[in-house]
Amino acid sequence: MKKLTRTLFVGISALLALGTLAACSGGSSNEASSSPEAPGTTTTASNSFPQSARYIADMTAADGKTMTIGISVDGDEVAAYACNGTDDEAWFFGNQTDGSIDIKSRFRDTLQAEFDGGNVDGDLNMNGVAYQFTAAPVTGDAGMYTAELDGTRASWVVRENGSAVGVQFRNNNDDDINVFELNEARFRAEVRNRRLLQQAQQIERLQNGSMSSKIDGQDVTPTLVTGDFRLG
Repeated sequence: MKKLTRTLFVGISALLALGTLAACSGGSSNEASSSPEAPGTTTTASNSFPQSARYIADMTAADGKTMTIGISVDGDEVAAYACNGTDDEAWFFGNQTDGSIDIKSRFRDTLQAEFDGGNVDGDLNMNGVAYQFTAAPVTGDAGMYTAELDGTRASWVVRENGSAVGVQFRNNNDDDINVFELNEARFRAEVRNRRLLQQAQQIERLQNGSMSSKIDGQDVTPTLVTGDFRLG
């Protein structure tokens, strides 16, 4: 009788042990299924600019003044150009960090913007006038263009519908103004007052795909501005 009791006890213990082992195995399986992504898997943040992209926006300030801006991004480098097509313009050069842009023009105009995963939302303060914009991505021929001939530079923002706004600037040695001797407001006014600006000639796309315009009656071939473009 004692032998029979011992045999039953051993059998029950074995069953209990098997049940415990099965339960432990099930727990390990569940933990494995919720493990992190396999090594090498990357996730692109929504606020990261594409490697190369162009954006354009038309803006109207509270006082009714209008301005157009083009922004080009290549990697971390940014070039932007804003103009009203008649008597004001500014170039902005710098870098973007995690989809954020905060750069100044040589006139101390400011450009602050954020990439929202599709558009570029920003604030432009141009010659003391504040603008807000949402710049949409553009493709094809749309973007910023510039051309130079004998010291005269013309620059444009070309929209996707082919329309363009641009300003022509003739170099008049405004670089000799010392910003360190003037406060910000006086520097901005002094430099702008000495610049000879006028509306740029029409820009158009030729059948061979290149862009064409004129400076002082002579044919020029404008080049597309990329994020790494810088004025000399």
